[in-house]
Amino acid sequence: MNRITAISLLTLGSLASCAGAMAQQPAMKADIPFGFAVGNTWLPAGEYTISSPLRHLIEFQSADHANMATVVSAESHQESNSGSKLVFEKYGNQYFLHRVLCPTVSQMNLDVASGKMEKAAHKRSLEARNPDNGQETLVAAR
Repeated sequence: MNRITAISLLTLGSLASCAGAMAQQPAMKADIPFGFAVGNTWLPAGEYTISSPLRHLIEFQSADHANMATVVSAESHQESNSGSKLVFEKYGNQYFLHRVLCPTVSQMNLDVASGKMEKAAHKRSLEARNPDNGQETLVAAR
């Protein structure tokens, strides 16, 4: 009987430590004034919590929890010396997440690969010879 109790307590302790670790995932907030794409998911303008629940994974969650996007990313070799930033590529009037920079959490210095929507917007922009082609836009995060 003592063995079953010990195993139960060990299991509960493991679950509690996992829940605590998940609650401490790195996160930042940003008020993004335009609609944008994260990978192949389009999100409306608004306030978002940006987190990295796992290494090389970025999750955007709107403040009202109505919108969410998750995308696999790669470690960025870029750094921000002036606070957390989101870097977007702009094609015409469309914005695409390109990079997340967080100087306090190296796990959140990440580059996002171009999705199908961004590649199509880039192609249309080149065909139209748009002067805003590939323009970077920064949004400060906290």
